[in-house]
Amino acid sequence: MSDQFISVCTLEDRFEGDILMDALSQESIPAILRPFQETPYSALFVPQKGWGLILVPENMAPRAREVIDEVLREVRSAPVYSDPSDVDPLLWERLREADPETVCHNALVEYEDEHRAYVVPFLNAELLITPGEETTEVLDSPPYPRVDFELNLSLLHYLLEAENVALTRKWIGEKDIPSGEAFFRGLHRLPVDSLIELFGPDARLFRATAELLGGTPVDLGDAAYEFQVLPRVPLLVVLWEGDEEFEPALHILFDETVSTQFKALDTLWAFTGVFCRTLAAAARDLLPGEER
Repeated sequence: MSDQFISVCTLEDRFEGDILMDALSQESIPAILRPFQETPYSALFVPQKGWGLILVPENMAPRAREVIDEVLREVRSAPVYSDPSDVDPLLWERLREADPETVCHNALVEYEDEHRAYVVPFLNAELLITPGEETTEVLDSPPYPRVDFELNLSLLHYLLEAENVALTRKWIGEKDIPSGEAFFRGLHRLPVDSLIELFGPDARLFRATAELLGGTPVDLGDAAYEFQVLPRVPLLVVLWEGDEEFEPALHILFDETVSTQFKALDTLWAFTGVFCRTLAAAARDLLPGEER
Protein backbone atom coordinates (compact mmCIF):
# COMPACT_ATOMS: atom_id res chain seq x y z
CA MET A 1 0.00 0.00 0.00
CA SER A 2 1.28 3.42 -0.91
CA ASP A 3 1.99 5.80 1.97
CA GLN A 4 1.16 8.79 -0.22
CA PHE A 5 -2.30 10.19 0.64
CA ILE A 6 -4.13 12.29 -1.93
CA SER A 7 -7.37 14.27 -1.89
CA VAL A 8 -10.41 12.49 -3.32
CA CYS A 9 -13.23 14.77 -2.17
CA THR A 10 -13.89 18.38 -1.14
CA LEU A 11 -16.53 18.51 1.59
CA GLU A 12 -19.33 21.02 1.92
CA ASP A 13 -19.78 20.54 5.68
CA ARG A 14 -19.07 18.31 8.67
CA PHE A 15 -22.23 16.29 8.13
CA GLU A 16 -21.02 15.23 4.68
CA GLY A 17 -17.59 14.42 6.07
CA ASP A 18 -18.94 12.15 8.81
CA ILE A 19 -21.10 10.18 6.37
CA LEU A 20 -18.28 9.66 3.87
CA MET A 21 -15.69 8.73 6.49
CA ASP A 22 -18.06 6.08 7.85
CA ALA A 23 -18.67 4.69 4.34
CA LEU A 24 -14.94 4.47 3.61
CA SER A 25 -14.32 2.77 6.95
CA GLN A 26 -16.90 0.12 6.10
CA GLU A 27 -14.97 -0.56 2.89
CA SER A 28 -11.68 -0.82 4.86
CA ILE A 29 -10.26 2.20 3.03
CA PRO A 30 -7.91 4.25 5.27
CA ALA A 31 -8.92 7.91 5.14
CA ILE A 32 -7.99 11.24 6.70
CA LEU A 33 -10.55 13.98 7.31
CA ARG A 34 -8.81 17.36 7.08
CA PRO A 35 -11.01 20.38 7.94
CA PHE A 36 -9.75 23.64 6.48
CA GLN A 37 -10.25 25.44 9.79
CA GLU A 38 -7.29 23.46 11.13
CA THR A 39 -4.99 25.31 8.73
CA PRO A 40 -3.71 28.89 9.04
CA TYR A 41 -5.64 29.67 5.85
CA SER A 42 -9.09 28.81 7.22
CA ALA A 43 -10.51 32.28 6.64
CA LEU A 44 -9.55 32.04 2.97
CA PHE A 45 -10.34 28.40 2.20
CA VAL A 46 -13.58 27.68 4.06
CA PRO A 47 -15.76 30.16 2.13
CA GLN A 48 -14.12 29.47 -1.23
CA LYS A 49 -13.08 25.83 -1.26
CA GLY A 50 -15.55 24.06 1.04
CA TRP A 51 -15.35 22.81 4.61
CA GLY A 52 -12.52 20.31 4.25
CA LEU A 53 -10.95 17.38 2.38
CA ILE A 54 -10.92 13.61 2.52
CA LEU A 55 -7.55 12.03 1.72
CA VAL A 56 -6.86 8.34 1.03
CA PRO A 57 -3.83 6.31 -0.08
CA GLU A 58 -3.11 7.04 -3.73
CA ASN A 59 -3.46 3.42 -4.86
CA MET A 60 -6.93 3.21 -3.23
CA ALA A 61 -8.20 6.48 -4.67
CA PRO A 62 -10.21 4.95 -7.56
CA ARG A 63 -12.21 2.70 -5.23
CA ALA A 64 -12.62 5.53 -2.70
CA ARG A 65 -14.04 7.80 -5.38
CA GLU A 66 -16.54 5.09 -6.37
CA VAL A 67 -17.70 4.76 -2.76
CA ILE A 68 -17.93 8.54 -2.32
CA ASP A 69 -19.85 9.03 -5.57
CA GLU A 70 -22.35 6.32 -4.61
CA VAL A 71 -22.93 7.76 -1.13
CA LEU A 72 -23.31 11.32 -2.39
CA ARG A 73 -25.85 10.20 -5.00
CA GLU A 74 -27.90 8.57 -2.25
CA VAL A 75 -27.67 11.59 0.04
CA ARG A 76 -28.56 14.08 -2.69
CA SER A 77 -31.47 11.98 -3.97
CA ALA A 78 -32.94 11.49 -0.49
CA PRO A 79 -36.51 12.76 -0.19
CA VAL A 80 -36.99 16.33 0.93
CA TYR A 81 -39.49 16.18 3.76
CA SER A 82 -42.27 18.74 3.61
CA ASP A 83 -45.46 17.04 4.77
CA PRO A 84 -46.08 17.47 8.53
CA SER A 85 -46.93 13.76 8.75
CA ASP A 86 -43.37 12.85 7.71
CA VAL A 87 -42.13 13.54 11.26
CA ASP A 88 -40.81 10.45 13.05
CA PRO A 89 -43.83 8.86 14.79
CA LEU A 90 -41.61 8.06 17.77
CA LEU A 91 -41.57 11.79 18.59
CA TRP A 92 -45.35 11.81 18.84
CA GLU A 93 -45.26 8.62 20.90
CA ARG A 94 -42.75 10.15 23.32
CA LEU A 95 -44.92 13.24 23.69
CA ARG A 96 -48.02 11.12 24.37
CA GLU A 97 -46.11 9.30 27.10
CA ALA A 98 -44.63 12.48 28.60
CA ASP A 99 -46.04 14.03 31.77
CA PRO A 100 -47.98 17.15 30.67
CA GLU A 101 -47.16 18.98 33.90
CA THR A 102 -43.44 18.47 33.35
CA VAL A 103 -43.63 19.47 29.69
CA CYS A 104 -45.57 22.66 30.55
CA HIS A 105 -43.14 23.59 33.31
CA ASN A 106 -40.06 23.08 31.15
CA ALA A 107 -41.38 24.57 27.90
CA LEU A 108 -43.59 27.33 29.40
CA VAL A 109 -46.69 26.15 27.52
CA GLU A 110 -50.23 25.27 28.55
CA TYR A 111 -52.13 21.99 28.42
CA GLU A 112 -55.83 21.64 27.61
CA ASP A 113 -57.20 18.62 29.45
CA GLU A 114 -60.38 18.60 27.38
CA HIS A 115 -58.53 18.18 24.08
CA ARG A 116 -55.41 16.60 25.58
CA ALA A 117 -53.42 19.16 23.63
CA TYR A 118 -50.62 21.65 24.22
CA VAL A 119 -51.06 25.34 23.46
CA VAL A 120 -47.71 26.69 22.28
CA PRO A 121 -47.07 30.41 21.71
CA PHE A 122 -45.19 31.01 18.45
CA LEU A 123 -44.39 34.67 17.70
CA ASN A 124 -47.74 36.40 18.16
CA ALA A 125 -49.80 33.30 17.33
CA GLU A 126 -50.79 30.17 19.23
CA LEU A 127 -50.45 26.61 18.00
CA LEU A 128 -52.47 23.64 19.22
CA ILE A 129 -50.38 20.45 19.37
CA THR A 130 -52.52 17.32 19.82
CA PRO A 131 -50.31 14.26 20.41
CA GLY A 132 -53.20 11.78 20.25
CA GLU A 133 -54.17 12.92 16.76
CA GLU A 134 -50.58 13.82 15.76
CA THR A 135 -51.73 17.22 14.50
CA THR A 136 -50.62 20.85 14.69
CA GLU A 137 -53.14 23.64 14.20
CA VAL A 138 -52.63 27.39 13.96
CA LEU A 139 -55.25 29.04 16.18
CA ASP A 140 -54.79 32.59 14.86
CA SER A 141 -55.29 34.39 11.57
CA PRO A 142 -53.48 35.29 9.33
CA PRO A 143 -51.91 31.84 9.24
CA TYR A 144 -48.38 32.50 10.45
CA PRO A 145 -46.56 30.19 10.55
CA ARG A 146 -47.46 27.59 7.92
CA VAL A 147 -47.66 24.05 9.30
CA ASP A 148 -45.03 21.91 7.57
CA PHE A 149 -42.51 19.19 8.36
CA GLU A 150 -39.90 21.50 9.87
CA LEU A 151 -42.42 23.28 12.08
CA ASN A 152 -43.68 19.97 13.47
CA LEU A 153 -40.12 18.72 13.93
CA SER A 154 -39.14 21.90 15.80
CA LEU A 155 -42.20 21.94 18.04
CA LEU A 156 -41.97 18.29 19.03
CA HIS A 157 -38.30 18.53 19.88
CA TYR A 158 -38.90 21.74 21.82
CA LEU A 159 -41.69 20.22 23.91
CA LEU A 160 -39.62 17.11 24.60
CA GLU A 161 -36.25 18.79 25.20
CA ALA A 162 -36.87 22.25 26.69
CA GLU A 163 -35.37 22.91 30.11
CA ASN A 164 -36.35 25.30 32.87
CA VAL A 165 -33.34 27.56 32.30
CA ALA A 166 -33.55 31.35 32.55
CA LEU A 167 -32.55 33.42 29.52
CA THR A 168 -29.24 35.27 29.90
CA ARG A 169 -29.96 37.92 27.24
CA LYS A 170 -26.44 37.38 25.98
CA TRP A 171 -26.75 37.17 22.21
CA ILE A 172 -24.52 34.89 20.16
CA GLY A 173 -24.22 33.98 16.46
CA GLU A 174 -24.85 30.49 15.16
CA LYS A 175 -21.13 29.73 14.99
CA ASP A 176 -20.73 30.59 18.68
CA ILE A 177 -23.10 27.76 19.63
CA PRO A 178 -21.18 24.61 20.68
CA SER A 179 -20.13 22.79 17.45
CA GLY A 180 -21.82 25.54 15.41
CA GLU A 181 -18.62 26.63 13.67
CA ALA A 182 -18.41 23.25 11.93
CA PHE A 183 -22.15 22.70 11.43
CA PHE A 184 -23.56 25.97 10.08
CA ARG A 185 -21.81 25.83 6.70
CA GLY A 186 -22.67 24.70 3.20
CA LEU A 187 -26.15 23.16 3.18
CA HIS A 188 -26.63 24.22 6.80
CA ARG A 189 -26.05 27.96 6.34
CA LEU A 190 -28.85 29.93 7.92
CA PRO A 191 -31.39 30.73 5.16
CA VAL A 192 -31.22 34.52 5.34
CA ASP A 193 -30.71 35.32 1.65
CA SER A 194 -34.42 35.80 0.94
CA LEU A 195 -34.67 38.12 3.95
CA ILE A 196 -31.74 40.21 2.73
CA GLU A 197 -33.40 40.46 -0.67
CA LEU A 198 -36.64 41.67 0.94
CA PHE A 199 -35.32 43.94 3.67
CA GLY A 200 -31.86 45.02 2.49
CA PRO A 201 -33.24 47.84 0.33
CA ASP A 202 -36.17 48.57 2.67
CA ALA A 203 -35.71 48.72 6.45
CA ARG A 204 -39.22 50.16 6.71
CA LEU A 205 -40.64 46.88 5.41
CA PHE A 206 -38.58 45.01 8.01
CA ARG A 207 -39.90 47.21 10.81
CA ALA A 208 -43.50 46.81 9.67
CA THR A 209 -43.11 43.03 9.37
CA ALA A 210 -41.44 42.74 12.76
CA GLU A 211 -44.22 44.71 14.44
CA LEU A 212 -46.85 42.59 12.69
CA LEU A 213 -45.27 39.50 14.28
CA GLY A 214 -44.92 41.01 17.73
CA GLY A 215 -41.23 41.95 17.55
CA THR A 216 -39.66 44.38 20.02
CA PRO A 217 -37.31 47.05 18.60
CA VAL A 218 -33.65 46.97 19.69
CA ASP A 219 -31.10 49.72 19.13
CA LEU A 220 -28.68 47.89 16.83
CA GLY A 221 -27.71 48.12 13.14
CA ASP A 222 -30.01 50.11 10.86
CA ALA A 223 -32.94 48.20 12.35
CA ALA A 224 -33.16 45.34 14.83
CA TYR A 225 -35.96 43.44 16.54
CA GLU A 226 -36.19 40.77 19.17
CA PHE A 227 -38.76 38.05 18.48
CA GLN A 228 -40.14 35.73 21.15
CA VAL A 229 -40.50 32.83 18.74
CA LEU A 230 -41.02 30.13 21.38
CA PRO A 231 -41.39 30.80 25.10
CA ARG A 232 -37.77 29.88 25.85
CA VAL A 233 -36.28 30.64 22.42
CA PRO A 234 -36.04 34.32 21.45
CA LEU A 235 -34.25 35.43 18.29
CA LEU A 236 -32.65 38.79 17.57
CA VAL A 237 -32.55 39.95 13.94
CA VAL A 238 -30.19 42.78 13.04
CA LEU A 239 -30.41 44.45 9.62
CA TRP A 240 -27.91 46.70 7.86
CA GLU A 241 -29.22 48.39 4.74
CA GLY A 242 -27.02 48.34 1.67
CA ASP A 243 -25.42 51.44 0.20
CA GLU A 244 -22.93 52.31 -2.52
CA GLU A 245 -20.04 50.92 -0.46
CA PHE A 246 -21.49 47.92 1.37
CA GLU A 247 -23.88 45.11 0.53
CA PRO A 248 -26.91 44.77 2.82
CA ALA A 249 -26.53 42.26 5.66
CA LEU A 250 -28.84 40.52 8.08
CA HIS A 251 -27.81 38.48 11.11
CA ILE A 252 -29.84 36.20 13.34
CA LEU A 253 -28.62 35.96 16.93
CA PHE A 254 -29.57 33.49 19.66
CA ASP A 255 -29.72 33.66 23.44
CA GLU A 256 -26.72 31.68 24.66
CA THR A 257 -29.08 29.20 26.36
CA VAL A 258 -30.48 28.01 23.02
CA SER A 259 -28.57 24.73 23.08
CA THR A 260 -30.39 23.77 26.28
CA GLN A 261 -33.73 24.10 24.46
CA PHE A 262 -32.76 22.39 21.18
CA LYS A 263 -30.28 19.59 21.78
CA ALA A 264 -29.45 18.91 18.11
CA LEU A 265 -28.08 21.52 15.72
CA ASP A 266 -30.08 20.19 12.79
CA THR A 267 -33.29 20.78 14.77
CA LEU A 268 -32.18 24.32 15.57
CA TRP A 269 -31.39 24.84 11.89
CA ALA A 270 -34.89 23.63 10.94
CA PHE A 271 -36.45 25.90 13.57
CA THR A 272 -34.52 28.92 12.25
CA GLY A 273 -35.68 28.06 8.74
CA VAL A 274 -39.30 28.07 9.90
CA PHE A 275 -38.77 31.51 11.45
CA CYS A 276 -37.14 32.89 8.28
CA ARG A 277 -39.96 31.59 6.07
CA THR A 278 -42.57 33.02 8.43
CA LEU A 279 -40.87 36.42 8.43
CA ALA A 280 -40.64 36.40 4.63
CA ALA A 281 -44.29 35.35 4.19
CA ALA A 282 -45.50 38.10 6.49
CA ALA A 283 -43.36 40.66 4.64
CA ARG A 284 -44.75 39.64 1.25
CA ASP A 285 -48.29 40.05 2.56
CA LEU A 286 -47.45 43.68 3.31
CA LEU A 287 -46.17 44.38 -0.19
CA PRO A 288 -48.41 45.69 -2.97
CA GLY A 289 -49.88 42.83 -4.99
CA GLU A 290 -47.58 43.21 -7.97
CA GLU A 291 -44.44 43.13 -5.78
CA ARG A 292 -45.19 39.94 -3.84
